[in-house]
Amino acid sequence: MAGTLPAVSDLRNLLAYSVFSLWAVAALWATIVEFVPHDRGGVLTVEVREDVCEDVCDEVREATLLFVGDIMAHMPQVESAERGEECYDFVPHLRGVRSLLRGADYAVGNLETTLSPRPPYSGYPAFASPEELARDLRRVGFDALALANNHSCDRGVGGVLATTAALDNEGLDHFGVAVPSLMQGCSGGYVKEIAGVRVAFVACTYGANTPVPQGVELLVSDTVALRKAIDMVRSQVDFLVVLPHWGVEYARRPTKHQREMAAWLREAGADLVVGSHPHVVQPTEVWHNEAGGVTGGVYYSLGNFISNQNSPHTDYGLAAVVTLRVGSHGEKGMTLRAAPLKRVRSMRSDGRFDYGVEVESLCVVR
Repeated sequence: MAGTLPAVSDLRNLLAYSVFSLWAVAALWATIVEFVPHDRGGVLTVEVREDVCEDVCDEVREATLLFVGDIMAHMPQVESAERGEECYDFVPHLRGVRSLLRGADYAVGNLETTLSPRPPYSGYPAFASPEELARDLRRVGFDALALANNHSCDRGVGGVLATTAALDNEGLDHFGVAVPSLMQGCSGGYVKEIAGVRVAFVACTYGANTPVPQGVELLVSDTVALRKAIDMVRSQVDFLVVLPHWGVEYARRPTKHQREMAAWLREAGADLVVGSHPHVVQPTEVWHNEAGGVTGGVYYSLGNFISNQNSPHTDYGLAAVVTLRVGSHGEKGMTLRAAPLKRVRSMRSDGRFDYGVEVESLCVVR
């Protein structure tokens, strides 16, 4: 009937629906206020809770990255891995670090050799190793390999193509060298989403032992080329990692040039710098903000991961374990840790060596 007031029960239902709708919209938009309708003895009340979206609003994306130093393959290592004619197994050399590698969301090493599908293989000074090495690095937990180093072009353009193809076949990411005309490799910034955190990797080197072949792009660490590579990816990611192949071999302290380059990289937008080439461990530098929080740092050299080198301290290395965090409002932070590594080597009855890598406890770098 026109002009008739709705029943009290209808009003209550309408009010309840309206409040519930407001609550649903609030939840949908991740507000920090929750409206909870209650019917208490015929009286509709609304409870306001300000902690409903604490988990949503304070959600932190977190990714743990692991880096190791120079992965080398001298001929005694290749001979040790031989299991028959043109059959190789490097896993026994690497199984000691399998748990450490698999505990990270993304594990990266510096591959200081080229790969080949067939003999002849060779060690220093022009490395070429069985492509089974790529398979076994993946098996123990590696996800990516930096290729920008002084041995990148040891076997010319054919070696670059064989190396990138072997890594692609095993599903291993790689960066630092490319053959653009064949769309092989990546010589600039490589962008990867890891556990919800977007990270760019830029690998570079002071140069190569042999002339860079025509058609090959190798990112050399001059400031013009590096600035271009960094600028192309910096705005796309939460964190930028630069992996320079630099310094003086067997020097246990970074050079003035390394320190100046690290400062320049920080100013250019790098959050983390992970160095290689000296074959021995060098110090780590931690960057802080005004409040004392860790914002990044430099591992000047992680030393060797595995090799057959005999110079003092070349049987030791470092695993850098870095946890990156991004908050719901874009705030960022990281934790830097390190685990000492030691290459072990023993003589077999056949005159060849057995190899392994031992891991010590992780410690926080402050």
